[in-house]
Amino acid sequence: AKFVQVPILHVNGDSPEACIAAIEFAFAYRQQFGEDVVVDIYCYRKYGHNEGDDPTATQPLLYRKIRKHPPVRQRYRDELITRGVLNAEQADQIASQYYTQLNAAFDRRKSIQAGDTLPQPDSINVFEPIATAVPLPTLQEIGRRITEVPAGFNIHPKVAEELKRRRQQVESPSSPVQWGTAEALAFGSLLLEKKPVRLTGQDSQRGTFNHRQAVLHDYETDSIYIPLNHISPGQERIHIYNSPLSEYAVLGYEYGYSAIRTRGLTLWEAQFGDFANGAQIVIDQFIASGEQKWGQVSNLVLLLPHGYDGQGPEHSSARLERYLQLCGDENMFVCFLTTPAQLFHALRRQVHAPWRKPLVLMTPKGYLRKVQSPLQELAQGRFHEILDDNTIADPARVERVILCSGMFYYELLSERARNGSDHTVALVRVEQLYPLALDQLERVLSRYPNANEIVWAQEEPMNMGAWAFIMEQLLPLLRNGRKLYYAGRPRAASPATGSFLVHNQEQASVLASAFGRLEPIAGC
Repeated sequence: AKFVQVPILHVNGDSPEACIAAIEFAFAYRQQFGEDVVVDIYCYRKYGHNEGDDPTATQPLLYRKIRKHPPVRQRYRDELITRGVLNAEQADQIASQYYTQLNAAFDRRKSIQAGDTLPQPDSINVFEPIATAVPLPTLQEIGRRITEVPAGFNIHPKVAEELKRRRQQVESPSSPVQWGTAEALAFGSLLLEKKPVRLTGQDSQRGTFNHRQAVLHDYETDSIYIPLNHISPGQERIHIYNSPLSEYAVLGYEYGYSAIRTRGLTLWEAQFGDFANGAQIVIDQFIASGEQKWGQVSNLVLLLPHGYDGQGPEHSSARLERYLQLCGDENMFVCFLTTPAQLFHALRRQVHAPWRKPLVLMTPKGYLRKVQSPLQELAQGRFHEILDDNTIADPARVERVILCSGMFYYELLSERARNGSDHTVALVRVEQLYPLALDQLERVLSRYPNANEIVWAQEEPMNMGAWAFIMEQLLPLLRNGRKLYYAGRPRAASPATGSFLVHNQEQASVLASAFGRLEPIAGC
């Protein structure tokens, strides 16, 4: 506090009236001057680090004094009686009334939800299709409105080109929609439905890879304009903030926000996916386990850029394996999507589903402008946990099914075309890794009666990515002579190599192995 030169108020914790005065002064200061202020309360810890601890083993003299020291409430009660403010009977009556209020509030909390929250249904089917499509005219109107700027607004030339491309992507039902546009259409459609949207993260206003450009800056004056907040009168608003590299603090705040405002959409985006390790406590203690521990639901979305593009070990992996290890009891969704349409429907599902679950999304980096979906898929489709290979004309000719997730699918697709195995190898995408739609996956595999080779292909090392999780899940599906194979990098201590040359060699080797001769996993 001294470093940032803000007022510091020191106050005795044994004096409730002095504490109230200090807090009121601090609040008034903050409101009037818009600056920070610190209240430093001098007090003591009545017990050790918890109520069952005995601190006298290490601090005997201090805690001998504390145990003789009258508690704050007792001291203040006696002071008020001495001053003639109230008598002992009145003091006991106040205490009794307060305890009654607390118990009544606790009982109400068990049966009444806050006005802005959505109760969790008793019976949940997380694979139930959710209606998330938006009429084509609505999508096109959103697309037009979010690519307009006010008269006299000096937009950056490169951003102007991005808006021009985005408008072209909503011109017709067959127009190819890119990742950033699909996200913007999802946000805009929710805002029109009066569902608030909130997004925070480093560089989230423009997107780490310049794919979002949700907050426009005047090239001359630096004033800002947010097109998503100007689609239609009466719409809800999007609140989007750039945050500092304090992932623990920011994600903790957003989790709490999402737990209260579950009727809207709250998202946190890491600048790169592995930055989330700075908030691992929030992920472990709250996001993954809050529902089971406390019945606390949240539909918070984590956007974690992930993908191997030769940029080194620090920004390649969002540590997909860690999130899958935290999965159980249908506590959250973990998805590694391949199309903008899937992103659109996944985000809208977070708000329109009758349940509330956190969603962990591995998002693209280099593929943000390469992957496309027809606009029609946003207007008529829905979210799909599994995407079958719709290029296979004769399923009976397929000898190998390669299962994969994320943008690595497109590299496998290119490799298949190069080696000429389009008719004998099917590429099936597992879009939602958890909860895994095993029934759907079994139905897809049954389409290929002669495919006895089931390969899981990933670009991460064997001890990372989805392999350890998916292998166990796939074992029940290995019937009728099916064998399971792994195609990916070998085990490694580092997520990726630091050499671009070595990365390319590794990537080529993994792609070749996915279509080449493999040794089946022992016991499968």
